[in-house]
Amino acid sequence: MSSSNANTYAGQTPPLIADAESLARLVEDLAAHPDDDVALDTEADSFHHYFEKVCLLQLARTGRAWLVDPLAGLDLAPLFGLLSGRRLLLHGADYDLRLLSRGYGFSPREIFDTMLAAQLLGQKEIGLAALLSGRLGVTLDKSSQRADWSRRPLTATLVTYAAADVLHLHALVALLEADLSTRDRREWHAEECARLLSQDLSPAPDDPETDWRIKGSNALSAKERAFLRELWIAREERARSLDLPPFRVLHNETLVSLARKAAAGEQDLAALFPRPVPAGFAGRLQAALELASALPAASWPPARRGEVVRPEPELEKAVYALKGRRDAVAARLGLDPGVLASRVTLVEIARAELAAGASLAPADLVAATGLSRWKAELLAGVRS
Repeated sequence: MSSSNANTYAGQTPPLIADAESLARLVEDLAAHPDDDVALDTEADSFHHYFEKVCLLQLARTGRAWLVDPLAGLDLAPLFGLLSGRRLLLHGADYDLRLLSRGYGFSPREIFDTMLAAQLLGQKEIGLAALLSGRLGVTLDKSSQRADWSRRPLTATLVTYAAADVLHLHALVALLEADLSTRDRREWHAEECARLLSQDLSPAPDDPETDWRIKGSNALSAKERAFLRELWIAREERARSLDLPPFRVLHNETLVSLARKAAAGEQDLAALFPRPVPAGFAGRLQAALELASALPAASWPPARRGEVVRPEPELEKAVYALKGRRDAVAARLGLDPGVLASRVTLVEIARAELAAGASLAPADLVAATGLSRWKAELLAGVRS
């Protein structure tokens, strides 16, 4: 089954719910089937706007899809109230949960994340398109991934694309659940999903000391970083005022290049920019260059230095031993070793055990490192 007949699979053309009456009918349908799982996905506009927002909610129940328009000014509280008590089926739930938490304060009771399930089954390709192709023979057309979902009206292509992301999730979940059960890994998956729901979803606060430190900034001289910081601030202001993603104003690579040239003495905008700069932005860029030029050397930002790492032979020996054991367990289970424990986690385990002077029991590993219980049991079970 291809994405081109996803609507045939549903027996309908998924409606775009953009009025109170249609939303009420959807809420009524969900309320009439309180035990049904609901597939959920979101589309946002971060590729096109500075202020990211949810632009579409895709829902599916037993082969029927709905597309809800959050931009239509609807009161979505009744819908989220019903969804909060359901098991929701998502793929790569972390991003959707963050969007919905920040935008609506929404948090579901229970989820089934198909990407996590695929990881725990040791699948190499865990994208939704790969899973649907391999498991169900469904081909998704992903050509609309970077569409501007804030634009209205939505084209028929976008409607089909959006619906396809949820219409097949129930069937996919059934297959993944069966495999998790066969391999006795459903509890692992349930724990990982619960951990997703319990995480702090609030956005990181602004940090004026580090936010401007884009890739390549540490390789610049202190003087060049002074110019980069002021140019970065000017770009952020421009992006915010136009509601555009910063890269659509100036790419990071361009900022780094401009900082180098400006610090070397070139501050003529006509020479720095091969194409004309809008008048308002040109004035702001000129002001940024002047601010950086006026800074005394003592105020130039230093390179960002990581914590000084001193050789710890005993720790490295313990980490090496843990890595070997983790890799052996992962190979036996058919898992990617990183799914079981990252190097950062191995270092935390090694430090905790060295401090204790002994191997830790699973409960102590969880308390010391925040490791998942099932991972702690596996890792504790391979100690010599």
